Amino acid sequence: MKPKLWMTLLALSVAVVACRDLLTEDPQSFVTSDSFFKTEADLKSGVIAAYAPMRSNNLFNGWPWLSLELASDQVRIDHDEPNLETSGPDFLFYSTGSRGVTVAWRELYNVIFRANLVLANADRVQQWTNPALKPTYVAEAKFLRAYAYLWLTKLYDDVPLLLTLADHDNLAIARTPVEQVHQQIIKDLTEVEAVLPAKWGSSDRGRATRGAAEMALADLYLWRASFLKRSAEWQNASDWAKKVIDSGDWGLSADYISTFLPSNKGNREMIFYVAASGVDSRSSTGFIVNFYFPRDFGLSTGGGWGAGHPTDWHYNQYPAGDYRKEAGYRSGGCRWDGFCVAAFKDGPLPWKYRPTNNGSDGGKCDVDIPLYRYAETLLIYAEAQNELGNSGVAVQYVNMIRARARNGTGAENRASPADYAGPLDQASVRDAIFGERDLELAHEAKRWLDLVRRDSEDQGYWGNSLHDHDPNSWRMQTIQDYKKRWPVPQGEIDLDPNLLPNNAGY
Repeated sequence: MKPKLWMTLLALSVAVVACRDLLTEDPQSFVTSDSFFKTEADLKSGVIAAYAPMRSNNLFNGWPWLSLELASDQVRIDHDEPNLETSGPDFLFYSTGSRGVTVAWRELYNVIFRANLVLANADRVQQWTNPALKPTYVAEAKFLRAYAYLWLTKLYDDVPLLLTLADHDNLAIARTPVEQVHQQIIKDLTEVEAVLPAKWGSSDRGRATRGAAEMALADLYLWRASFLKRSAEWQNASDWAKKVIDSGDWGLSADYISTFLPSNKGNREMIFYVAASGVDSRSSTGFIVNFYFPRDFGLSTGGGWGAGHPTDWHYNQYPAGDYRKEAGYRSGGCRWDGFCVAAFKDGPLPWKYRPTNNGSDGGKCDVDIPLYRYAETLLIYAEAQNELGNSGVAVQYVNMIRARARNGTGAENRASPADYAGPLDQASVRDAIFGERDLELAHEAKRWLDLVRRDSEDQGYWGNSLHDHDPNSWRMQTIQDYKKRWPVPQGEIDLDPNLLPNNAGY
């Protein structure tokens, strides 16, 4: 569970100039942690390197993201996409060897290792331009470690808790109970919440802020309250979401779709996200964009698979006239070279992730991937308030989301979607909030985990899930309960048998 140290340090040494390959290997002068962490610039490089795995095809810009999307009731694979048609079962039928399952574990622990590397060496830095930045760098590392563990516990439950470099050296380490991991996440996030900046400048887009830490805490407590059935945690989820709301640092974009456009990077709705410049493949989010983008339809090379269509069920959940449906999906249109089609062969495609560099290399996409948006803050607060018995308050926050959708491009005053007016009993409002999350947060890798946490209350929610569909006919089949948790990858167990027993069913 420890990436090769010299490879990680190599990444640190070029992190600040990642758009250019300036390294010439010299076998007689390998970088080590003892020689690297000397200056403030070194420490900053270490912090930036800890963010890098999140943009990898092995994490939020690739296979794990697709595994979550395709397992839910929101996305289906194009029948004519041979590569995904063939590999579909690999990440739809979760197993100990599934690609998404395997690489997510590896890359999340890569984030943790790089964060721990920063934390272990921050005190060794002697050359400072601005010593006041040291607590911020340390806070970023703790945030990233906590955020990675939040994902690990949602996907795998009990996971090894590694807090020092010595822990990473231990090749015989067991899984830590999820409660202990959660308490460490809470400790890290509450420590850094007051230290992280409210905002970063444009040159530091995507770095952790105070709002990101508060949202991660709200997210964790939401999971604990709903999935783990810790009813006392609803108040904590409410409190942390309300802290984001009351800060005044964040808000809804006037135009829903503008939130995702490269022309509106760093907008006030994007609390935490994977930033992409699209300068080269290492700074690109091309994998996700290509998955959704129409085939050969906007990216001259390497782009546009047209593979990730919305399910008919999800697409039809939007009421007629809902701007999120009109702006968030396309059924036809014109290609970058002027060629137009009236309708895509296999139905509409998501349109919220589209790059600026239309007509250029599909591997150089500049679309930021949202991880926490202010819209989700409102929905977490609404859900928590409803569970605390304040359904009237909850509805007000749901209707903020709907009102923004009615604004269309900014000031359209549409009739749809109408405000939620009732019934106001807790169960009905719960369903309304759950449905609003489906529409508002579509294709942001939220739905599968929503289904998992709501399933503990109502198993009927799985009726439209594609997770266990027949790979030959793509017909839905009954979900197998054990697949709602990911297994520890077999490759990790081969290296460390102490990770056994695996999750039930694997």
